[in-house]
Amino acid sequence: MTYTERQQKLTKKRKFSLNPAHKIVLGFFGVILLGAFILCLPVCAKSGKWMNFLDAVFTATSAVSTTGLTVLGDTATYFNMFGQVVLLILIQFGGVGFMCITTLFMMLLRKKITIRDRLVMKAEFNQNDNRGMVRLGRNIMLVTLGIEGVGFLLLLYPFVNRNGGIGVWQALFTSVSAFCNAGFDVMGVTQGAGTSLMGFASNVMVNLSVSFLIVLGGLGFTVLMDIGKNKLNFKKLSYHTKIVLVTSFVLIVIGWVFFLGVEFNGVAMADFTAGDKILASLFQAISPRSTGFATIEQSELNSASKFMTMLLMFVGASPGSTGGGIRTTTLTILVLVTIAGIRGNDEITVFKRKINSRNSRKAVGVFMASLAAVIISTVILLISERGHAAAETLTFENVLFEVISAYTTAGLSCGITSTLSVLGKIIMTLLMFFGRVGMVTIGLMFLHKRGIDDRITYPEVDVMIG
Repeated sequence: MTYTERQQKLTKKRKFSLNPAHKIVLGFFGVILLGAFILCLPVCAKSGKWMNFLDAVFTATSAVSTTGLTVLGDTATYFNMFGQVVLLILIQFGGVGFMCITTLFMMLLRKKITIRDRLVMKAEFNQNDNRGMVRLGRNIMLVTLGIEGVGFLLLLYPFVNRNGGIGVWQALFTSVSAFCNAGFDVMGVTQGAGTSLMGFASNVMVNLSVSFLIVLGGLGFTVLMDIGKNKLNFKKLSYHTKIVLVTSFVLIVIGWVFFLGVEFNGVAMADFTAGDKILASLFQAISPRSTGFATIEQSELNSASKFMTMLLMFVGASPGSTGGGIRTTTLTILVLVTIAGIRGNDEITVFKRKINSRNSRKAVGVFMASLAAVIISTVILLISERGHAAAETLTFENVLFEVISAYTTAGLSCGITSTLSVLGKIIMTLLMFFGRVGMVTIGLMFLHKRGIDDRITYPEVDVMIG
């Protein structure tokens, strides 16, 4: 083989090699297909019948993407115990990331973890360095199991006290689902189909425990480990952690005050006491940030509350977390870019530090790509779902709510998902998948820079803005 032939062979090999973004997408896709195949088996259903494969793919995608939307009506009334266990495994897989669990199994089997595996983990958890990836994966699993264990113990008494022996399983399932920001529940057999946590709307222990799990899952593993290392000493925390904590706190407070003020005399909380309304408003401010549990009926919220819920869902959780959305750091950078632009500043600063211009461009890119996905999907569903959903539910408001919920993997619903057509199910499935994988990963997969043109610097021009 000549030198030229060897070079051509190497070039061809590089051309078809998979980068970490490809492996993440294919990994999640493989887990979803395997999960769908198992879920559609008669052994998973209480009826003992085969599930429609498209419904199985939708359900598996909803679980792996930690969304919580379902076309089956109710998880607990459709799936038997085996099916629910499979669903819980998919939720856990999606929450901590397939590469993290794969690495754990490789460690248990004493298999070598290659540099390529570390690069995939680096991309999956949005890290800047591939050093310490194995230790990071191990710590993530320990943190996950520890927090879910505490959540299980906190939920055990109220669930068992109300629902008996099945409350043990409900407490475990809810703890995992809440921390993974999934929103799936198995309360249907005891509380009524599709009621989520509405039966516990006035239970302080359940509300605060689930909120605690949601918030911790949504902060991100990097933040949790940073907090554990520095014991909440704000000065010692990384700037990423500071931004996440401040933004998350502000969003919760704004949402809490908003829902309490707008819905205090509304239909959704009409039968609640003043104390229950305060509790429900807090939960409604926390849950839309990529979880999907509900203590009040979402379809009964007034238009202002639905819009606020959409905004919270669109922002979502934080980078490297179990949740979705454009992320809290993206929101913060967009706000800072806006302020800097209005003031005419060239630099974007926070906590006396300058934000890298690359991060600013990435934030704008994520926002615009996410906005485009929501707009296009909403238009398609408004056209495709005519005749499949009741006219009173197929409104622009409800369709937009459902689309944002799917894309941001929030899982809250106004009742449209169960009536979707085949095209509607496919669109929502793709939204959940893209929302879980992330627009940055999708961009790296399809829009990866190549060629000498990327190194060319062009002359600057001024364009009139505003």
